[in-house]
Amino acid sequence: MESGKVKLHFPGWQKTILVTPGTSLEEALERAEIQIRFPCGGKGICGKCRIKIKGKVSAPSPAEQKHLCHLEQGWRLACQILIEGECRVQVHPLSLVSFPKILTSRISRTITTNPRIHKVHLSLPGPTLEDQVDDLSRVERSLGEQGISALASDLELIRKIPLFIRKADLRLTAVVSNGKLFEVEGGDTRGNSFGVAFDVGTTSIVGILVDLDTGQELAANGVLNPQISHGEDIVTRVSFVQSHPNGLKILQKEVIQAINQIIKSLSGKAKVKTDNIYEATFVGNTVMHHFLLGINPLNLAIYPYVPAIEKAVRLKASELGIAINQRGGLLIFPNVAAFVGGDTVGVILATSLFTRRDKKLRLAVDIGTNGEIILAQDGRIVCASSAAGPAFEGARISRGMRAEKGAIERVRLREGRVEVGVIAGGRPRGVCGSGLVDAVSELFREKIIDSSGRILFPPVKKIWNRRVIKREGSSGFLLASENESAGGFPIILTQNDIRELQLGKGAIRAGIQILLGKLGLQEERVDEVLLAGAFGSEIDPRSAQNIGLLPALSGAKVRSVGNAASLGAIMALLSQESWQEAQEISRNVEYVELAALSNFQSALAEGMRIGV
Repeated sequence: MESGKVKLHFPGWQKTILVTPGTSLEEALERAEIQIRFPCGGKGICGKCRIKIKGKVSAPSPAEQKHLCHLEQGWRLACQILIEGECRVQVHPLSLVSFPKILTSRISRTITTNPRIHKVHLSLPGPTLEDQVDDLSRVERSLGEQGISALASDLELIRKIPLFIRKADLRLTAVVSNGKLFEVEGGDTRGNSFGVAFDVGTTSIVGILVDLDTGQELAANGVLNPQISHGEDIVTRVSFVQSHPNGLKILQKEVIQAINQIIKSLSGKAKVKTDNIYEATFVGNTVMHHFLLGINPLNLAIYPYVPAIEKAVRLKASELGIAINQRGGLLIFPNVAAFVGGDTVGVILATSLFTRRDKKLRLAVDIGTNGEIILAQDGRIVCASSAAGPAFEGARISRGMRAEKGAIERVRLREGRVEVGVIAGGRPRGVCGSGLVDAVSELFREKIIDSSGRILFPPVKKIWNRRVIKREGSSGFLLASENESAGGFPIILTQNDIRELQLGKGAIRAGIQILLGKLGLQEERVDEVLLAGAFGSEIDPRSAQNIGLLPALSGAKVRSVGNAASLGAIMALLSQESWQEAQEISRNVEYVELAALSNFQSALAEGMRIGV
């Protein structure tokens, strides 16, 4: 054993590593390549990184004292522990990182393909003493003879051409984008033009490989955003950038590595060469947009919340190290404001909210840590971002988790019985956002909670007596007993959990009411409600309306549009007109800053009531 080092054992993984006394357990877990959740970025706020540890370690910190019930049961917070001697570590099942459900489904629509990328097969006449035209001009002249004016502006391409065209025996394919020659290939490679569309989300990153000639989707894949190890929400990640000297570089590197991992997977599935992938489009919220570009997002988190850039960005793949053709193009969607990003522009593009010219009033909502709310009528669009908080993604909920294996996603209460739907089946590990909304809706319907969200003890209906419990002066509802759950821990929906949901749903509902007021309309005028994103695809609209998250509109059609943001990215990849429309959307959307309005707090308070 190395001098001065101590052993740290992880029996569940059959791993043992050596660490220096004083090493944080968080660092040791990273070295051992054991992934557990640190939703708050290791600040001891969320209490989610629960472990049991036997051996010599630091005393419980003040942050851990707030989780006294866990300490009594022998649980500690991994982010607060320093290793002082040989130890053995057991990780709580809910603390493990597992792969969430990645949303790739979306509405279908016809896209008229008109990509920027075109290929032209050329047979060049050889140079002679009578025809001493330079090599580059020879290629450009042959393109001109086919009616294509394409000038080369890339120095690396100019360096490549002389030897390349001779090696190719003067028979080659020119790859042209927007009037510029940016690549030459040997032989006839027409029919091999591909692009990839990305939705770079806070939780997951999704990529779709597309044939640029036919518009056919060839493969799709998604991965967990690796930045999650530094915090599950964007505010925590911004804080990481500010507290870590290389924080921005680390986060940018992680997101680009994940993107390249997806590209490798997609190209392998479709048997496509990455050199034949010539373009990539990107949608994402404004903070993820800044991380991707390596721009410090600090000003997005402090008043008056100003992004470094809102307009669309075009780069060469080599500038960011994206693993497609290195002379290929990257098209990063424009943002609208600090908390309304290119993903919202993608949703508006995919659902035609901007181009529809009729009197129907359409409401689109993408619910996450920040809820984007869009109202559209006759080409006019107003939008806002409401700080819904992390409850809908399972954070700050005592047994909350993301929508991943083992999460309760459906809840029904029937005659004293609790029926739950669990992602991937089996026993539940915790509850995700859609399950939380279902549970509160059912509690309200069964009069277990009142309109203020208060759990009534004892319950009005005696059949729920054994499910409504009081612990440490606080009420809760037992969704699954320790014998029914996967981890041997009861899954209890606490009063505080309900309050967290109320804060989130109140912020969304307040935003909807304020935008309606901006248009001078009442909610009864809404003709259609579109639910976007992963949460919108999983939520039961009836439960959302029953608790007042969404207005209860008898005449309105409520439908999920899935990952509409990624569809917007695909449209911009396949159609020059769609890319131009995305930029026009960004310029014309009317953004409403809710925090600046005097009536927001009163609207929030009203929106927190259950059933409103």
